[in-house]
Amino acid sequence: MRKNFSVMLPVIIMIAVAIICILVYLIGTGQIKFNKSILNKTENSNVLNNSNGTNVILARNELPRLDASVVTQPLMTSVVRNFVCDDELSDTIFNYSDTDEALRKLLNDEVDAVICPYPSDDVLSLASAQGIELDITPIAKEGFVFFVNSNNPVDSIKVSDVQKIYIGEINNWSQVGGNNINIKAFQRPDNSITQREMHNLVMKGLPMIDAPKDVFIDKIYGEITDLIADYDNSENGIGYAYYTEAKLLYDFDAKIDNTVKLLRINDIEPNYDTIKDNSYPFVAQYYLIKNKNNQSEHLEIFVNALLSERGKNAIKEAGYIDE
Repeated sequence: MRKNFSVMLPVIIMIAVAIICILVYLIGTGQIKFNKSILNKTENSNVLNNSNGTNVILARNELPRLDASVVTQPLMTSVVRNFVCDDELSDTIFNYSDTDEALRKLLNDEVDAVICPYPSDDVLSLASAQGIELDITPIAKEGFVFFVNSNNPVDSIKVSDVQKIYIGEINNWSQVGGNNINIKAFQRPDNSITQREMHNLVMKGLPMIDAPKDVFIDKIYGEITDLIADYDNSENGIGYAYYTEAKLLYDFDAKIDNTVKLLRINDIEPNYDTIKDNSYPFVAQYYLIKNKNNQSEHLEIFVNALLSERGKNAIKEAGYIDE
């Protein structure tokens, strides 16, 4: 028996060495991969510092509870997909609300973090009344843009011109170098974040004229005339939106008749560079907002990742301008 063992021992050693060599080769060439979500709990700092765009930051079941406003939902979705790195990640996990509702969920501890514009005074007052201190971190920005029909000869207007159009002082395009035609100044619904941004960022509290209305015929209630009209790209129209939203809705690069073109403001074109360096006059800011007392480990990992270079790249990939 001892003789047989002494004969077999070299063979066993050779087989073991061969197996080890094969395993090292397979791991080194990426043919065998470790489950990164299992390793993630102990190596999160390494994942962040050595991210190559494919590493998992958080497993799907480790994500903090997240929400976003309508204008930042594509941003949040892009970031989550980047950090989870799961091509089969379902849209059903993104149970979004909107700005004020999402922030109220944050105050009620129903979500851990929200990406949205700066909170309204009502939300800040509510947080103060509940003794909650909000951590508000700027993470992205984009322009607030105005657009007209591409056949409109006006290419640039001043900030003061925009304000005068929407208070009714300028009501004909000839007053700003255009055709002799009355201006149809489209607006957004009063309860929308876009309209709030228009009031705060552009109008600075100036009272706006009444918005154009659509006429809708209902079988039961008859004619309904109090619906805010959507921008129709008419020859005399002017509308506004967030830069990212406008890019999704309209093809500004078509360079053909009757498409939509962006107006320059103070002769500055809205684009990535002018929005990032704040030379474009109307720049909207987006924030990551959380309760300062929330010490969740997974939330901290998410926040650190969002503020890293990888997070900034995910923001840019979603079409937004990183801070």
